[in-house]
Amino acid sequence: MGAAGSSGQHVPWPTPLPTAPIGQGQRTAASGSRDQPNLRTLQMGTNVIPVLHNYDERDKVQKKTFTKWINQHLMKVRKHVNDLYEDLRDGHNLISLLEVLSGDTLPREKGRMRFHRLQNVQIALDYLKKRQVKLVNIRNDDITDGNPKLTLGLIWTIILHFQLDFWLIVKVGVLIDRVKVGNCGY
Repeated sequence: MGAAGSSGQHVPWPTPLPTAPIGQGQRTAASGSRDQPNLRTLQMGTNVIPVLHNYDERDKVQKKTFTKWINQHLMKVRKHVNDLYEDLRDGHNLISLLEVLSGDTLPREKGRMRFHRLQNVQIALDYLKKRQVKLVNIRNDDITDGNPKLTLGLIWTIILHFQLDFWLIVKVGVLIDRVKVGNCGY
């Protein structure tokens, strides 16, 4: 759909307006700081509509949360992640995390070249696939290149798989104990 402008030409609707003026020295009540604007506008016909975007803030919170979760598990093997996107790129911390979570031992490449990094990440991805963890559009080069969105997606998938497995085991264990005692409540 489109909207006709005052001169009769076709104007795509909604039309994004340039965001440069807000972020380059001009401040408005809704634009945040000069360095970090948090407002974008859309042209919808003759109306200008402000649109907030919190993706950067959400990514920062997820990165911090996921880093803490990883470190909580990696401390068992005396490893630590400072920067989630950087420290998973060579695959070693990713393999160590999977080893801690699963109790299995995985092979790893010892070299430092890109090929070795890609291979280590692929070992981790193959292991997850073997455990029926569904990975959608996450490739070894995405993690090796430090792609923030796909790294967050991979860690979220690992959290869901291993935390859910853990809680299911706990719930089933409690249910089995109740059945043994005859206190099911059903």
